[in-house]
Amino acid sequence: MSQEFSDWTKIPVVLQHQFFELARKEAEKAKKKLLTDAVKLRALREHLKFEPVAESDLWKDWVVACVDGSDSPRLSERVGARYGAYAAGYMLFERGELKEENYKSGYMSHQQVGNPEVSKKVLDLLTVKLERELALELSSRADIVLIDGSFFGWRTGCSAVRDEPVNVDGYSVAGELIDDARDLTIKLLDTKKVVGVIKRVRTAAIDGWLALTQGEQSCLDRNDRAILGRMMPPRTRWAYHSLFQPPEAYSYYTYIRSIMKELSDKSAILRKAKDRFEGSVRSDLDCDPQHVLRTARHHQRTTDAAPPFSFETHKNVTDVETLTAYFQDPENYNEATGLPFPIDLVDQNVSLPANFAKEFVEEIEAQLTRDPELDKLDLTNSFRPLNPQKEE
Repeated sequence: MSQEFSDWTKIPVVLQHQFFELARKEAEKAKKKLLTDAVKLRALREHLKFEPVAESDLWKDWVVACVDGSDSPRLSERVGARYGAYAAGYMLFERGELKEENYKSGYMSHQQVGNPEVSKKVLDLLTVKLERELALELSSRADIVLIDGSFFGWRTGCSAVRDEPVNVDGYSVAGELIDDARDLTIKLLDTKKVVGVIKRVRTAAIDGWLALTQGEQSCLDRNDRAILGRMMPPRTRWAYHSLFQPPEAYSYYTYIRSIMKELSDKSAILRKAKDRFEGSVRSDLDCDPQHVLRTARHHQRTTDAAPPFSFETHKNVTDVETLTAYFQDPENYNEATGLPFPIDLVDQNVSLPANFAKEFVEEIEAQLTRDPELDKLDLTNSFRPLNPQKEE
């Protein structure tokens, strides 16, 4: 029976001792911040009003669909090209029972020259487009469609690749793919049936509000989920519009702290924060920022064992109470993650393993090897790993 050893024991003893000492120093530093934060959190608690999740069974007749997508975490870099694989799937539930599921897949063969980050972004966009297509199809068959992530979270970095040539799936430049993903996302938002379930929260709107209203000394230097995770009781919900209006303002409050270094007037700071956000939307998506500024973001904590999660809806969706009652029912969330269990299920099924792209390319090469019209040496050279010293 093989025995597993800690990675710590796999490095030289001298380094082990050095890292123990570095960990001790960091623990002392973290303790000071935690104690300082506790004082700030007590002051903040007066401003954050957490609402108990009301009980309701109106959702019990809902048809609930959930959609998620995944792409290969690592591209397979060959001498001839970069390869990536992607997939998306859905599950359809009626009265809590799984009635239907299906999966679709695709791949990317991208030119090997150029920045690999462009290839990774193109692969991400292909995944987003496939997810949106499935979700839009399901919106006509379900009362509610859960998607993994926010509606427009994928737009980050689009401006950097918009003019890049891609020649993938009929798209000549990345901008054409971005525009299709954008238009599909706008249609999803317009249905008012689709809810984005957000696991990784990067917004720091609460810190922005603290800086603007209480001064930077009140800031916690943490994202919103980290702050709410230390304050929010289980079985409660909270929305940004309870702290500031309008509901979509959370989108640009994150910019406030950096702008305060340039301006002092509060109204001017808010205007510039909104202008900066809208400028980034135009640059990334080439559309009216009002399309993006139609979302409202909420937070809910289903269980004390897991941190709060965020979800996005169209800002004109009024029956948030029934939605949160659905999320809160013990049959509908995963006790370990606090997330709606349909999202966890489809995520588990559709996630592609880390080395899948490598094996996918090996299958392509294996099929080509059997083709008598191809020169075997030329084939080997074309599919040779870009860096033969390192395993993918």
